[in-house]
Amino acid sequence: MQANIKLEGDHVDLATEDEITAGIKAAGTVFSEHKVDPLACAVANEKLEKDEPLTKDEALLCLIWTTADDKAFRAVTLNWLVRDVDIRLAVSPT
Repeated sequence: MQANIKLEGDHVDLATEDEITAGIKAAGTVFSEHKVDPLACAVANEKLEKDEPLTKDEALLCLIWTTADDKAFRAVTLNWLVRDVDIRLAVSPT
């Protein structure tokens, strides 16, 4: 399954197009390095958020999702003076 990586949150409109592009690229790099589908990671992360049992593979996908989300956030907010913002990784099926 393929997915479109995007950013969402209350403050995503504060980011420039270049910052958003950098964030999406940073997240995409994490998914590519681990050779995983971002949508599979998002599904596993949703299970974690619902406190549902995870397989070992799903737990790994959650860690990859968290890493990608962190890299995206840091890329978007690089050089921002404030870090208390709501910007997070999201995916949608293509």
